Amino acid sequence: MAKTKTNTKGAKRAKDDSESSQELVGAFYSWLASAQDQPDMLHSRGFEEYFHGVAEARYVIRKVFRIVDDQAKQAGLEPLEHQALIQIFGAPKPLRVIEIAERLDIPPAFASRLAIGLEEKGLVTRSRSDQDKRSTHVEATDAARDVLAGIDQVVGMHVDYFQRQLSEAERASALGIFAFYVGASRIEDFEQLIDQVKASAADRSSA
Repeated sequence: MAKTKTNTKGAKRAKDDSESSQELVGAFYSWLASAQDQPDMLHSRGFEEYFHGVAEARYVIRKVFRIVDDQAKQAGLEPLEHQALIQIFGAPKPLRVIEIAERLDIPPAFASRLAIGLEEKGLVTRSRSDQDKRSTHVEATDAARDVLAGIDQVVGMHVDYFQRQLSEAERASALGIFAFYVGASRIEDFEQLIDQVKASAADRSSA
């Protein structure tokens, strides 16, 4: 009997979380669609709910990046070195230093120093471009693969634990904000994006 009550409470909590998440995401997109230039809009409940969603998303982003940065340091890399190595390894072809700078949003001179440091650690190789001798190409080594894999494995465990501490409302609100950041400016765009991700995952599972 006690187990049945526990299951009932768990189901109710899940239902409440689901409704809360829908309300939070809906409030965020309602604010985006509202006439924000009207008097007193900044003092409205909609503005507060909008920033509730923003706060949840920024919390998740900050927490996950702190986890990633801590594990990079454990592996002997500074956070920006790790981010540069991800970009270099993840590129379909060797990256120019100026491209690394663009992807990390840092000055080219700083990107060049990062590449030199990674080369000294045996994680990348640098070479002059055949077309433009002023341009340096950077490519990851096999050692970089091992280092990135090791960091990613530990990060995955920590992030998985962190995600299990989040409520459905927190996850949904963060996801809604992320979607907005990449172009889903209406709730219909967000819902369409979710459907596309589901369809893509289903196609891969059946392949």
